[in-house]
Amino acid sequence: MAQAGVITYNKKYSWANIAKKMPYLSQEEKDRITLSWGNDDDNEGEDYILTYNAKGSVYKAKERDENFGYSWGEDEDVFIRDFETKTTNDQRELLGKLYALQGTFPKYKWKILNELKEVAGYVCMKAETKDTVNNIMITAWFTDKLSVMSGPEGMGGLPGLILALDYNVDDIQIVATKVDLNPQNLSLPIPKKLKGKKSTYEEFNAKKKKHIEQSIAGRRNPYWDVRY
Repeated sequence: MAQAGVITYNKKYSWANIAKKMPYLSQEEKDRITLSWGNDDDNEGEDYILTYNAKGSVYKAKERDENFGYSWGEDEDVFIRDFETKTTNDQRELLGKLYALQGTFPKYKWKILNELKEVAGYVCMKAETKDTVNNIMITAWFTDKLSVMSGPEGMGGLPGLILALDYNVDDIQIVATKVDLNPQNLSLPIPKKLKGKKSTYEEFNAKKKKHIEQSIAGRRNPYWDVRY
């Protein structure tokens, strides 16, 4: 069982799928999106890195090499998990503001299903949960060969590492593309200082849910403004 690793994930949005599922659209409007947007998938996607060891894990966007130095992409979210205290210390962006979110591990009601597929060379089991903030289903593929209860986007709680996530039937797909186990002297890349107003996930999720509900009531796609 690997006690440390660096996993590279690729995250791809299908904005056409997301847009077509807005409940205020007529069938004609949905058909128009299909015709005008076509296959809008961002073929390259964006890479994220999950670094873990026996103490915890850190998940964030992969740093980009620009102008002979490193710079952050637009995604400033950082998901930090402490396995020993079972607490989070996350930096999250919402509607243009950064929040420092501390608390206990989020709990997901997973249903493990009798289905297997290979991801990044590992046989993975399928599990599903309901995201009550976005009101969508999330499918995870996890392997018990990597005994760490973590995964991308701060998700975890399964008996093994999550190597793939699918949001709401292909709205967003996050898939591990590289698994590097037990690199020497691996330390967690925790930022020296996390930015943002101190808050809790309960408060953060309530603000996000309110924005989603108000946007949909106003016939506007909320996911132009917030992380899905």
